[in-house]
Amino acid sequence: MHDTPSAWDQVGKGVGPRICTVGHATIDHCFDIVEFPAQPTKTPAQRYRAISGGMAANASVAAARLGARVRLHGAVGDDEAGAFLVKRLQDHGVDCAGLQRVPDASSSISAVVIDARGERQIFNSRGDALAKAGALDTRGFIGADVVMVDPRWMRGATEALHWAREAGVLSVLDGDLSPQADLQSLSALADWSVFSEGGLAAFAPGLTIVDALQSALAAGTQVAVVTMGQRGVYWLGRADAGDPHFLPAFRIQAVDTNGAGDVFHAALALALAEGQDARSAIRFGSAAAAIKCQRNGGVVKGPDRAELDAFLAANP
Repeated sequence: MHDTPSAWDQVGKGVGPRICTVGHATIDHCFDIVEFPAQPTKTPAQRYRAISGGMAANASVAAARLGARVRLHGAVGDDEAGAFLVKRLQDHGVDCAGLQRVPDASSSISAVVIDARGERQIFNSRGDALAKAGALDTRGFIGADVVMVDPRWMRGATEALHWAREAGVLSVLDGDLSPQADLQSLSALADWSVFSEGGLAAFAPGLTIVDALQSALAAGTQVAVVTMGQRGVYWLGRADAGDPHFLPAFRIQAVDTNGAGDVFHAALALALAEGQDARSAIRFGSAAAAIKCQRNGGVVKGPDRAELDAFLAANP
């Protein structure tokens, strides 16, 4: 485990912001089909591929592609799936010193089915590696510019957010669909709480978008965000009054939405670490996700920094 800020010099190939991610890593077994059947049946796939997945792992790869130096903290089993994940993440520039290989534990595995419109269904067996993982070693966080967490490893995410608050380091929560108590606990500790539409509904069931975002602010977060795919992004900060801000989605033809939210989170965190304001950072994240949605192959097909800058310049 790295224990000094200077160790960041050996992380990845980038020279950009230093990002620590905490949470879920899984193998995604991806199947491309024409359309989802109306009832259970045998459906042929046009293509199959095995890739790394999971919110924290995906965000790590996406951030590394954009030039960030990234450390992933989480857990996988000591099985073949775990070995596959470590190698693949390292191959894509992610420092896996904080990714525990847990003895006698199983790694997370997902089946991801993607139709011709880019929509997907995910079936996940989460394994028990995160449940059996040891404590988070926060020495590897020293020198980080941003800490990003997801709710899949509650112990690690909670410890990471407490560390970030005490150290004065920016923190971002990926608030995807999870138990309400988990989302409420983590959102209260995070500077930015960035929910998926389903995640926000789980966080504040029955509330409007405005009331749900205000509820997150009241709980302790500084900026509350909800991403809604092709319907755009809403956000509200502590200094705002009235209706939330809104940014429409870029108009694209999606072919694969798998991992788009994770690309958004990675790009948003990088932009915030660079000092971009809320609107610019959210636009940066939205553009990165839009580029990814136009390509098959998961987050490894997300943009690099030159591609993202060119896309933003072409879509003012």
